Amino acid sequence: MLAENLNPASQAAEDQASAALAARAAHWEKVRTAVSARKGWSTTPEDFDTEALSNLVILNDWLLPGDTVYSADTKEIKLADLITADDIIAIVAARARALVGADLAAGYPDVSESNKGIINGALRAWMALCCPPEFFGVENIQPHKVTDLDLDAAARVVIGGEQ
Repeated sequence: MLAENLNPASQAAEDQASAALAARAAHWEKVRTAVSARKGWSTTPEDFDTEALSNLVILNDWLLPGDTVYSADTKEIKLADLITADDIIAIVAARARALVGADLAAGYPDVSESNKGIINGALRAWMALCCPPEFFGVENIQPHKVTDLDLDAAARVVIGGEQ
């Protein structure tokens, strides 16, 4: 069959997949951009899901001057940090050894660097489309002693709605 004679149904499915990929890529870019410029606050050095100190104080009304809270810079989770071609190749090799034995599966799969690049690209495209991380890492965790000024700023947010 010639390439020009593609099945219209399969072409429509490819067009839908391309549109879905574009939509997910746009979503991922928004998440990445938002995450890369964000600071998080927390009452523990773990869950930095509050974006402003005043909001943290409002949500944790038990905080007093002198209590320690934490700030951190958010860090984008890169798709390449979640899985790579080497991970997939190791799984395929282990399964081949389990199925036919180590001798017969020795050296399988033999994947070139350029083919690893193809696998990595396919993995990232699939993750961006189907399961982009909507979470983030943190770095530069810093303790912060709550002050009277912090409590006053939070009170102003509650009263006047200003950040």
